[in-house]
Amino acid sequence: MSTLDIPALVSQVQLQVVDGAFQAELNGRHFKIQPRLHETLTVLKQEGVDAGCERLMDRWGVAPAGRDAFKADLLARIAGLAPERPSRNYIHTSITVLPATLVQRLAARLAGLFAAPLVWAVSLLTVLVLADLFVFHQVGGTQLRSLDLTALDLLMGYACIVAVLLFHELGHAAGMRHVGQPPQEIGFGFYLIFPVFFANVSNAWLVDRKSRFVVNLGGIYFQMLATVVLYAGIALTSGHTQAWLTLAFKSNLATAIFVLIPFIRNDGYWLLADFLGLHDLYQRAGGMCWIVFQRLRARLPVTGTEWFIAGYAVCNYVFLAFVSWGLLKSTYISFNRSFDIASAQSLEILAIDHPRTLFSSAVSLILLFFFARPFLMRAYSHVKSRTPSP
Repeated sequence: MSTLDIPALVSQVQLQVVDGAFQAELNGRHFKIQPRLHETLTVLKQEGVDAGCERLMDRWGVAPAGRDAFKADLLARIAGLAPERPSRNYIHTSITVLPATLVQRLAARLAGLFAAPLVWAVSLLTVLVLADLFVFHQVGGTQLRSLDLTALDLLMGYACIVAVLLFHELGHAAGMRHVGQPPQEIGFGFYLIFPVFFANVSNAWLVDRKSRFVVNLGGIYFQMLATVVLYAGIALTSGHTQAWLTLAFKSNLATAIFVLIPFIRNDGYWLLADFLGLHDLYQRAGGMCWIVFQRLRARLPVTGTEWFIAGYAVCNYVFLAFVSWGLLKSTYISFNRSFDIASAQSLEILAIDHPRTLFSSAVSLILLFFFARPFLMRAYSHVKSRTPSP
């Protein structure tokens, strides 16, 4: 970035001290900065680039002969805050579902649901509902197998699932409003191979750890509220209406469990990261096992946090291996069936008489590609960075 861009860059940076650490926000990116850079940006935002640089050089006692070089180095460090390439988002192929203005209006109305008495009441009712589910093994009374579900039933059930997932994201947005930060848009995209809705609550890094817990728990809390509402609807209805409400209820519980898995960048991951006080838990976990091994080898002490992160890394590798094995197995079975049909008969017979087998083969291959691609790209970047240039 050239010097002419520095004033605009400085005006765009937002600064805040959170949990004793200096934070900066620029174009949706949140990161920690050193105290001296924080002081520099604060002065430049107050007095402008040229006057601010003079004030800082006077404050730090920079000699007249070295002021030009000092100013150039200072501006280069500030320019480094804006990388030439945008940071890679872990959610790809995303689209906006609800714009920021609509989300902010809805969040303003829903923030009142975070009142402490209501939170305790919803938590108690959720426990009672789950007790009915797991102790008595029933919800309402309708068994889905006893009904012939129509296309309308499935459509209404899926519509309820989408509504519940959007309600989950509104929980994060309302949590943001509750802690005093404006939420942004709600979108839809893919994380690895998983289709996900997401709420842009990146400004949560500008609040303290306790407030971030509220934001990260907001989605699960709203799903708890949805659990109670859906349970009441199931108890008060019957027949096909009860059937698609039951579909939505069980899907709501399944998605709640899914988002709490701490090995993907979802609510469970961010809750664990906030509990440990680490913004970069995933990056630290990548090399922590090797660090612990080296310390044990050198007979150096290993802290409890390092042991925990190493254990998390091992569990993360096991989870990824489990998902990878499932995808590889599914892909192998699908392609093996397609190959048997094509070799015994013909590709035309495969396409005309067995379209489902051909479709499942293609889908399995696509899912495997999107799941493996981020890890292959990361490995390639790592090898390339360690390879000396000619």
